[in-house]
Amino acid sequence: MENKLEFPEQWLSHLQTKIDDSDNGLNDEVKDNRGLNTQKSTCFSWVLQDVQQAVEGEFIGALDHDQRVCFDSVSTDTRTLKPGALYIAIKGDQFDGHDFIAQAIQQGAVAVLVSEVVKSVVPAILVDNTTLALGLFAKWHRQQMPVKKLIAVTGSNGKTTTKSLLLNIFQNVGKTLATEGNLNNNLGVPRTLLNLRPEHEFAIIEMGANHRHEISYLTQLAAPDIALITNAGDAHLEGFGSLQGVVEAKGEIFQGLNHSGIKKEGVAVINVDSNGYLDWVQMIKALGVVKVVRFGASDKADIIISNLNTTDHGIAFHLTIYGVSHKVTMPVLGAHNAHNAAACVAISLSAGLSWCEIFPGLNTFTGVAGRLQPQAISTGRLIDDSYNANPSSVKAGIDTLVNLAGQSILCLGAMAELGEGCEQAHQEVARYAKQQGVDYLFVYGKATQNMPDEFGTQAFYFDSHSQLTAQVAQILEAKLQKNMTANLLVKGSRSANMEKVSQLLLSQFATTAQGTPN
Repeated sequence: MENKLEFPEQWLSHLQTKIDDSDNGLNDEVKDNRGLNTQKSTCFSWVLQDVQQAVEGEFIGALDHDQRVCFDSVSTDTRTLKPGALYIAIKGDQFDGHDFIAQAIQQGAVAVLVSEVVKSVVPAILVDNTTLALGLFAKWHRQQMPVKKLIAVTGSNGKTTTKSLLLNIFQNVGKTLATEGNLNNNLGVPRTLLNLRPEHEFAIIEMGANHRHEISYLTQLAAPDIALITNAGDAHLEGFGSLQGVVEAKGEIFQGLNHSGIKKEGVAVINVDSNGYLDWVQMIKALGVVKVVRFGASDKADIIISNLNTTDHGIAFHLTIYGVSHKVTMPVLGAHNAHNAAACVAISLSAGLSWCEIFPGLNTFTGVAGRLQPQAISTGRLIDDSYNANPSSVKAGIDTLVNLAGQSILCLGAMAELGEGCEQAHQEVARYAKQQGVDYLFVYGKATQNMPDEFGTQAFYFDSHSQLTAQVAQILEAKLQKNMTANLLVKGSRSANMEKVSQLLLSQFATTAQGTPN
């Protein structure tokens, strides 16, 4: 997710002090009587008095102090609020949740958490910052839940696919909670943690960021048992300043391991083939984390990828796990998914799973919507990779495209958050596409305007999705008339909305054939 909230340095310092406080200031009496109804998930609830102490807030509004006010869900959005919820009024750059308190109560909120003094007919807790309070409440709740292993995942590329693959593995072993959609920022991670229930044995928490210190904050809320960095690449350079800034920011995830009073022996999982590998080794050592699992194609890895082959229907490779080799086939496109698989194996083994428990999850994984998802069309394949983009992921997508038999058509929307190097990054991608053998380049978005000049003939810029789609459709019709094979890759940053191109083209050219084998 492209996180739009920037954390001011002084706000982060205050936040860090709050998060680092042992047990969030809860006394022994509160810790012994946390008020969590844990008999059944269906009747799970929290007690408002415990929340007030966890977030160090002040009671205001209508409250009978002899009454144990309970709530069974948490909402920051009245559009999805359910009766019986605690409503937290979040302030953003473009909105203020305090404007919707009356609506929240009308819809059934039994209490509200606010940063302004308000008149309320339900109990209210007043805090300095409701975003920070949401995090503190989530951190407190995470400490109460008896989850066996909590896994934190970050990286420039592959974190959502890796999260989904981990879920595919772990849900066959025990009840597993995983981040839904793109809820991986300072609001999404706390909301995910608050979905933990006593029956959950495993939790997989995705963490995204576009500025320094965001991962540090999130990992200290989650206090992971196992922390993974998939890789560090040229994503969000505008916020991080440089590739080195990305490396250091991703490394913050290890700060949540060995959290005081919660975990003693956390595991760090790192990619030996990634930028920043040696930096992460030093960070891990400085933090006193002694359990490290390395994955990659290098013989320095504990889990080594070798004999990688790609086909039109998936990938096949060998994983050598501490000296023992296993053959793996997966019905997903993209050679880079072998690295995602190796990362998941490293995590699964660290969590105590056996190879027999891990393998079925690898073998049945078909990928994530919007991420290298192949669809059969009348001329070949349309690969929908429209969810997001940065230079590294676009190049990986190009490699996948050109490995398919037939001509290659790249439809690329502008890549966002690249800072001063934005134009250069787009030109480099155009050169890479040409070098790798892409036949046609169709681009959309202001940042892509100069890419056709860099690519050469058969490259075109468009001001709208409809114009781009119409031109691509003409090319596909011509190939179809000549009985020629042509494949497309559709990709772009979230802001480019390139899924519109995929949808329009599929509406015209999709066939009933399956994109990947069952």
